[in-house]
Amino acid sequence: MLATGLLLFGMTGTAFLAFSYRAQLVAWWQTLDFTSSSASQSPDVKAAADLADMALWFDQQPWVVALQKSMPRGVTISMNAQPYDGEGWSAVELREHHSASSGFDPDVSPMVGLFRVARNHQAIEWMDPVSGDYQPLSTFLEQRGLGVTHSPQPTTSSFEVVSGDFETQPPEIANRDPAIIVPDPARPRNHVARIIGPDELGFTLLASIPPGTSELMVKLRLLHPLESKITTFPDGTTPEGIRLRLRLINNLGNSVIRDAIVRPSGQWRNLEFVFYDLPARVVQVSVEALWMEGPIYIDDVQITSP
Repeated sequence: MLATGLLLFGMTGTAFLAFSYRAQLVAWWQTLDFTSSSASQSPDVKAAADLADMALWFDQQPWVVALQKSMPRGVTISMNAQPYDGEGWSAVELREHHSASSGFDPDVSPMVGLFRVARNHQAIEWMDPVSGDYQPLSTFLEQRGLGVTHSPQPTTSSFEVVSGDFETQPPEIANRDPAIIVPDPARPRNHVARIIGPDELGFTLLASIPPGTSELMVKLRLLHPLESKITTFPDGTTPEGIRLRLRLINNLGNSVIRDAIVRPSGQWRNLEFVFYDLPARVVQVSVEALWMEGPIYIDDVQITSP
């Protein structure tokens, strides 16, 4: 299936992906099943849309255009891109392709570079072939003598929680609980995440945060129905409300936590959690609810500047 395969897009001139690339995208898109009512929530459809958007954006970067123009006559560049992984990165491989008239061996396709692109398009990193470590793109550009601009500077719009509005099924994350999506009890045409408890405790979503972010705010809406039962502790006491816990998780699995006691209100309410002690490379946001038996509902999980 698409979500686990590789896609090869040929760059065939200064308008690299112009005609041939769009033709391949159309053919690829037609292999997907849009006939069912759940097609818009299909993980394959979402992966296809995300990868197509990234490939088109990548192709338009000034440094990519300059790189193609720097190639000798008869040498073009191809791009091999993978769907986003669980940490929100897409691996992109650039290789030379030699025509028969180029004077180079047509059966050899030297590696130009291996890169990875962040889901929010705000970071591109290059893998150093000697160390095997990812380096800033500027290192690659300097080595190739390409003095052009690359990734845009991060803005508040760079923050992203993937499928935080729950209108599409969030991507699956290995070893993390998925969001259970149900109709909004107040507006059935709207979709929200449900947490029942005590066994169904929460869910995790992919997140993209610009490098260098020192603090951020997680916003969400919560509906705690009055009829949802709050758990009684072993000593016979009952808390005033549920314990809502937000967790930011980095690529190594380390996390920072904020939590709050939320009393049942029977109405949607807006909540905000400020984080100022971020670990490096936050890639996920987790929402958990404790101390209740019965559903609560979460919607519009967002990340922004405080």
